[in-house]
Amino acid sequence: MKRVVPIVILSAVLSCGQWKVTSYQSSKICSIPAGIMPGQVHIKVEDHGLLDLSFNVRLFGGKIYVTDNVLKRVQILDRDGKAQVLIGQKVPVPSGDSLIQSPFNFSVLGHVAADSDGNLYVQNRLMSREVGSGISEELDFSPSYVLKFDGEGKLQYTLGKTGLPNIPFDYIDSLEIDRKDRLVVVSRKFNTWSVSRFNGKNRDFSVNFVKSDFRDRENNSVFQGKIDNVRIMRDGDMFLLSVSYYSGLRFKYRKIFNYSIQDRKITRTIMNIPDPKNELFSVVDNMHLYLWNVDEGQTKFAICNMEGNIVNNIHVKSTDRRVYFRDIQIDDSGMIYSYHVYKDRIDIMEWK
Repeated sequence: MKRVVPIVILSAVLSCGQWKVTSYQSSKICSIPAGIMPGQVHIKVEDHGLLDLSFNVRLFGGKIYVTDNVLKRVQILDRDGKAQVLIGQKVPVPSGDSLIQSPFNFSVLGHVAADSDGNLYVQNRLMSREVGSGISEELDFSPSYVLKFDGEGKLQYTLGKTGLPNIPFDYIDSLEIDRKDRLVVVSRKFNTWSVSRFNGKNRDFSVNFVKSDFRDRENNSVFQGKIDNVRIMRDGDMFLLSVSYYSGLRFKYRKIFNYSIQDRKITRTIMNIPDPKNELFSVVDNMHLYLWNVDEGQTKFAICNMEGNIVNNIHVKSTDRRVYFRDIQIDDSGMIYSYHVYKDRIDIMEWK
């Protein structure tokens, strides 16, 4: 199934007028040209102006990771955009080129994550029909496995839901690496969310949350909670649950909870958020939550501490209407990156 995205800038803004807003400026890291050669990515724009989002770009540890579901490959690029490793179908390169190629037959590429040693974890969905790399509104619950490759693209092992590759994951919402280089997989199926942590091939923690786990009483009313996001803390011993509460179909408020893996329970409520637009985006260095919102091609993050107090606001603004698609990321140090898709290239930016 194709993921099609209209020609708009996808972005966000959070309104916190009582706090000073710091405006960040962008600088370009590199451009990835459209094409099929190493260091390039397949970009397909339909005649009616819709983009086939068949690729994804992530940054880890100073390197750029590009998945391409048309060319069925993963590339590791340096910050100049030069391909260092290509996993997938081999391509001819000039004599003396230092590109490392590792043959592999992917099905449908999904999320990726990299640890401190340069090992790469790749979601591989088992599907026969064509699929883009993005997340659609209607979740695709095709079975997935996670493949671990070393820094030169050699397959190390395959992970399933229990560690052994006999039971696949459901829809994978995210892959995260903690400070101890443990892999954390957040997955879900309909109204159930799961968090699993892997130390090597061994799954050392797993928990499932169902809809009935989150009910809140106010006077004589009972509001049903629904998880809308899970974010892993960098120590890997805790994670945050963002839960939206509704009265029927009407949004009431959102709560962010802290879950302790050691205690296997929610230990406290960090924030109560009355505005449905203020969504949990990321958690940085176990200290700060980034909340965001959408409005007119701008991005403004409210940065909150673990007591739920706003300590800063960051404004990120991009006004280039030629962009077909834009995505924004925050790494574990708090550095903000974005990638901007044009018809002939992808520009990767950093903001500070």
